[in-house]
Amino acid sequence: MRRRISAVTLALVVAAALFAACGGDSEDGAATDTPSESTKLNVIATTVQIAALTKEVAADKIALTGLVPAGADPHAFEPKPSDLVAIEEAQLILRHGIGLDEWLDDTLEAGNNATIVTVTDGVSLAQGEEDGEVVDDPHVWHDPDNDKTMVDDIADALEVADPENASTYEANASAYKTTLDETKAEVQSIIDEIPAADRKMVTDHDAFGYFAGAFGLEIVGAIFPVLSTEGEPSAQETAALLETIEREGVKAIFAEESANPRLATTLAQDAGVTIVDDLYGDSLGEAGSGAETVDGMLLANARKIADALK
Repeated sequence: MRRRISAVTLALVVAAALFAACGGDSEDGAATDTPSESTKLNVIATTVQIAALTKEVAADKIALTGLVPAGADPHAFEPKPSDLVAIEEAQLILRHGIGLDEWLDDTLEAGNNATIVTVTDGVSLAQGEEDGEVVDDPHVWHDPDNDKTMVDDIADALEVADPENASTYEANASAYKTTLDETKAEVQSIIDEIPAADRKMVTDHDAFGYFAGAFGLEIVGAIFPVLSTEGEPSAQETAALLETIEREGVKAIFAEESANPRLATTLAQDAGVTIVDDLYGDSLGEAGSGAETVDGMLLANARKIADALK
């Protein structure tokens, strides 16, 4: 069970941060104020994917803070004290929703005046299983069409919050949607190099349903047959998955860069298939990896999948 962040805790953290920011008292006892370094719109993005899309739309027109960093598992994320302060000071919060950033609700219990926008509004949702229940699949960013919807939601939110720069947001959003269209075509051409009979994937958890649906792949099984990275498969589930791999002629098992690949590696050895343990499932790549943008991540994954299945 995840810890809840109380209103009292948040208030103390914010008060301490504000006192430090003001610099305390001067030598003659008078309070000193540090003027703001920027008048830019102060924006929070809860996930690394939203932060990346927001950078494409806003460029340098806003002060942007992303909370979940590259390489981190958003399913297990808990905000640090500095994150709580950033949330408290934000003017606009761009959140994912669909169960991926529920921790934000706890942090807002103490009150916040920011505008909060769910940037997955309008996305056509697939479903999966979690804790024995059918729920919406949060991994929407693996379909470029969904990313275009998120870009529009982000641009609309920024234009309302900062109308002075509305034309810039609109132009940047249009340009990046063109990039996403080009990326979709390039990814499809890469996947089309895989023989049709071999376009089958086994993954460490159910994170790639949208990608498979968008580009004509088939997910035949998952080591953790749930949408989050929490939990362990039973011996019966593992045995059944091994049978599926053999029956379907699956060539590779795909694990994520942000997750522990131990079980996936063991299963691949038992099945005698290739292990690819560095797909970007719940996260993006670090700066300079080529996968720090959403379009770069999609292309990186496509190349790794095609190389393993061809």
